[in-house]
Amino acid sequence: EEITMKISVVVSTHNRSKSLARTLKSVKDLADETVVVDNESTDDTAQVAKSMGARVYTRPNNSMLNINKNFGISKATGDWILYLDDDEEIPAELSQEIKKSLKDNEIAGFWISRKNIIFGKWITHGIWWPDRQLRLFRRGTGRYPEKHVHEYIAVSGINRKLEHAFVHYNYDS
Repeated sequence: EEITMKISVVVSTHNRSKSLARTLKSVKDLADETVVVDNESTDDTAQVAKSMGARVYTRPNNSMLNINKNFGISKATGDWILYLDDDEEIPAELSQEIKKSLKDNEIAGFWISRKNIIFGKWITHGIWWPDRQLRLFRRGTGRYPEKHVHEYIAVSGINRKLEHAFVHYNYDS
């Protein structure tokens, strides 16, 4: 019999209702649960998240972003957690690969390449590609260190790379 692993998607956000809607739409067929940490948005970010089925927690807009990211991770109940920023999305082929990859009991986390879209163009050189991020991990094995802003999630256990990339809509102005 097939064992199904539950996937929680966690997003921490502030005043990004339009891009958050795109992010959440991209995981609607992947996520068993969506947790959104709203960092005191003054727009309709929280309402958009709720309308798309997310469980929303409001927190102070802490300049150490990783505190609220870790808070969201702590609220996730799935076997696996996929952390996304509010300007990222999961393409269908990556979603399918994720579903197939979670069957390996030896793995604690997955590195995923990130396509950075800057001014509408995919930047394929320098630090911008493959820009691997450790964003998918078994619940209880990972968290952000909370030392500085651009940190990788620290995951204890064996990590592998996935083949497909996720998309980051980086700068548009």
